[in-house]
Amino acid sequence: MQGVGPGSVLGGRYAVTLRTSEGTHHERWRANDHTLEREVVLVCFPAASSVAAAALDAARRAAGIEDSRLVRVLDVGTDQGVGFIVEEPLTGAAPLSHLLQSGGLSPDEVRRLTGEAATALDKATHRGLHHLALTPSSLLRMSDGAVKVRGLATEAALTDADRLSDERASRADAVGLVKIAYAGLTGRWPMVSVDDGLIPAGAPVGLEAAPTIVGGVAAPSEIAVGVPNDLDLICRMTLGNGRRGPVSPGDLALQIAPWPSEQASSDGATGIGLRSRDRESLEPTRVMPSVGAGAAAVGAAGVAGAAGAASRTGAGGDLGQPSTIFFDSVSEGQPGATTTGAPTTERPHGGIAAAGAAAAGVAGAIGDKVGSFARAAADKAAARAAERRSSHDDDFEGEDIGLVDALDEAPTTRLEPPLPVFGRDVPEAPSGAQSRIALAIVGVLVLIALVIGISNVMKIGQHDGPATAVTVTKTRTPSASQPQGTTTQAPPATTQAPPAAPVSVIGGTGFDPEDGTEADQNVKLTFDGDPGTEWRSRWYGTASFNGKKDGVGVLLDLSAPTVVKEVELVLGAEQNVTVYATDSGSKDSLDGAQKIGSMKRASGTVVIKADGPLQPASKILVLVTKAAPAEAANHYRAQISEVTVR
Repeated sequence: MQGVGPGSVLGGRYAVTLRTSEGTHHERWRANDHTLEREVVLVCFPAASSVAAAALDAARRAAGIEDSRLVRVLDVGTDQGVGFIVEEPLTGAAPLSHLLQSGGLSPDEVRRLTGEAATALDKATHRGLHHLALTPSSLLRMSDGAVKVRGLATEAALTDADRLSDERASRADAVGLVKIAYAGLTGRWPMVSVDDGLIPAGAPVGLEAAPTIVGGVAAPSEIAVGVPNDLDLICRMTLGNGRRGPVSPGDLALQIAPWPSEQASSDGATGIGLRSRDRESLEPTRVMPSVGAGAAAVGAAGVAGAAGAASRTGAGGDLGQPSTIFFDSVSEGQPGATTTGAPTTERPHGGIAAAGAAAAGVAGAIGDKVGSFARAAADKAAARAAERRSSHDDDFEGEDIGLVDALDEAPTTRLEPPLPVFGRDVPEAPSGAQSRIALAIVGVLVLIALVIGISNVMKIGQHDGPATAVTVTKTRTPSASQPQGTTTQAPPATTQAPPAAPVSVIGGTGFDPEDGTEADQNVKLTFDGDPGTEWRSRWYGTASFNGKKDGVGVLLDLSAPTVVKEVELVLGAEQNVTVYATDSGSKDSLDGAQKIGSMKRASGTVVIKADGPLQPASKILVLVTKAAPAEAANHYRAQISEVTVR
């Protein structure tokens, strides 16, 4: 960039200090804001370039979205022929492209990262903004586990991405998130175009390309072990032939929910525990399932366990400190990118040698049943252990020793017998007088309780006497046409019963006759008091839920057993609904439920009243028997905004 370098000042306040990455059309620099005395990140590009105006406009629109998961845009401007976008600093953040250098992450962590990013991009979609350039470098994980999405709208403008309609752009972001999930599970990037080439394969991101098959790429379960079925199916449907899979980031979030609220305690297939503050850099062993999924899983677990055991101790009996890796907060992970940060701190050599010896022993014991990746990891660890022992480094003190050898060489020590649980001074038994006094006190208390109980039983069925009738008489002044002396009796007053009071809803779950699970994480939106939020089920191909079930809905918990008189619903679209009162907690059966009422083609605010007296119930089931059209063709969902029980 001409005019941008260490020491230059842009906009009269941003002093450039260090370049962190370089792209085709832009560069990222660290800078100090002299006005507010804070560190910021500058995205710089030539102001005369064809993408400058679009990038500045996209940054201004992205700045108007308030979401903690989106990197905030603080300022935009041009100075000395340089256009710049000011972003918040992300100290300690690690791009997903760096996290995947040692292999895939745990499925729970992939689900969490993808779900949080999808929810943030879904919020931006409602404002007409899309990313359109998602790569593992766009997704960052903070030191506390928080998720950040970088480059909303601006990355697409800076890379001169093709302009798409809102529907096609939402689909492109959904596909990009699925590719990120695929990379998170396997450590490889799927270089495949989607929707007959309308969504291109995308530029390389510094990861090894995923193996391709006829019609797409290999499924994650064919590369890594422990891949959940739903994530594997979504990747197969989205990255294969045809236009299947999620149609928007919000659709993807619903399909993979729920996800953990906090960062997973381990990274990678090894399952080695990590500290929440300083995550260690691991090399997870991935096992190919070609030799049998069960045997491969055993091999991977054995190598992982040996490595985990060795990592907990250092050389010379000292406790090994975990390695700490500092990633630059703005590194791109793209080819040609410049990454800055502190180097890693290795463990003592004794831990590495022990890990190598243990891994080699496990691989030799299991033999051919271990997958090719596990054998390669074991051979590498054994070679490193031999190299450490032959080098005779000064830092290596002591030698590896097995547990059996250590026990054999231990001195024989006679153990003292355990101390008795009770001492010899046992409390004396109470005397006869003390026992009689205690029995007398207990007898008096029992007699008092008996008298009170008999008195209360005798009062059952009695009342305080006849109630005094209160007569209310209304009089009015006779009119001029009415003769004097004529008394006019006022009509009897009618007293209307007050409307039934609402019953508190304290919780609930989704209801699905097929599997009992239906968007449980969003059920709270049906009783949050905000009609603008709504619970939505998964999408189906027909309004009758593909003919496989009678309906789906929500099962709400009441604060106390109640005789329900009416239920008020707020529906965002036209649907058929039926309401039941029940005491059963089953999420997939209507056994024992009392039908309150039903309504067809209901929309807006509707009230369903009970046809007759019901038994007290502790739960309310709102069942949608005919779904409403969703956001795309051939997509239908059950949609409920608010439920009020009286």
